[in-house]
Amino acid sequence: MQKTVNLLRGFVRVAVECPFPERFINLCAHNGVAFWGAERVNEVRMEATIPAKSLARAEELSVRLGGALTPLSRRGAFFFLKRFKTRYALIAGLFLCLAALFVSNRYIWELSVEGCAALTDEEVLQALRDAGVSTGSRSSSVDIELIRNQMLLKLDKLLWISVNVTGSHASVVVRERTEKPEIVSRGTAVNVVAEKAGLITRIDTLSGSAQVFPGDTVDKGQLLVSGLVDSPQMGVRLLNARADVTARTWTELQAAVPTGAAGKRYTGRSKTRFALVFGGRRVNLYRNASQPYANCDKMSEASVLRLPQNVVFPVALVRETYTQYEPASYQMDEGVAEGALRQALEEALRGGVARGEILTETFVFSPEAGLATAVLTAECLERIDLSRKIDIAEAMGLKTYRP
Repeated sequence: MQKTVNLLRGFVRVAVECPFPERFINLCAHNGVAFWGAERVNEVRMEATIPAKSLARAEELSVRLGGALTPLSRRGAFFFLKRFKTRYALIAGLFLCLAALFVSNRYIWELSVEGCAALTDEEVLQALRDAGVSTGSRSSSVDIELIRNQMLLKLDKLLWISVNVTGSHASVVVRERTEKPEIVSRGTAVNVVAEKAGLITRIDTLSGSAQVFPGDTVDKGQLLVSGLVDSPQMGVRLLNARADVTARTWTELQAAVPTGAAGKRYTGRSKTRFALVFGGRRVNLYRNASQPYANCDKMSEASVLRLPQNVVFPVALVRETYTQYEPASYQMDEGVAEGALRQALEEALRGGVARGEILTETFVFSPEAGLATAVLTAECLERIDLSRKIDIAEAMGLKTYRP
């Protein structure tokens, strides 16, 4: 802090030459002349740093000792501004910049979104614009509590949102809702059906009436354990059927990839253009706005004028680079195609066998003209039990009539 104060008011590094230099330091302390960084160079010379306003008083004290004071360097805001004493345009520009900084800090020029997964950043920013907050909005007019309530009402997927305004930057932090999984209560009447087709190897019935047994072949959706139980003692009852059913299943996956594809061959030629953006308005720094090449890639990069403490100016320099290319065709190597297909099919297979293991698998690759195909066949041992709620009217054989 003291260093900043010294820079603002200005200071001078001086050299004092006299028979007893240490007496100069004593006189400065006795007469209220602040100093720091005192260093004795030799028997008759000493250097020290003093405030700029105390320079005349320090010269008087050195004369009283029969010595001489020589300024070595001058630093600080006072001496910096003194250089522009007769340069009125630079002084006016400095004050205009300070005024622009003061005014710009009262507006929002940059928005950022954090925490999006199901929602996109653009959806959140659009809802924020509908709530009255966008680039160029006054910071003082942002009612954070009101905006938060409007955003939660507009976006159903939001669980929590925070809007923090610091300087010219507004940061929006969101937390999305987690979809509540369907929970089947123990008191709900359910059947156990087959999630996949397969050959039953084991069935452990915890409640309900088993409809299949080990060695039976079942189709997808077939009833395995019924929650509708009829007994001579208690009659017809609806239960929450539960069972662990393991079966051997067979899966066949197919995929194809074209071996010939269109691509790009870069020529090495490129062109760069610049533009300025003032508060959302673009000013091109080039004349011809047409695309420089018939076939080219465009890459844009924006550099925002930013100061510490999240102070952002509404000025951005846009750099656009156009890289020329020529259309070209490429032929995929058979080995690369086979590896890509195998990896894709194996990932799909493992994703589909979540409650079991893969016993055997067979991969067949068929390269043809322009198209490579692959078939992955696998035998698995996995659980196929799936709970499904019972339609009570359907289970009891009842019909519902509408008047």
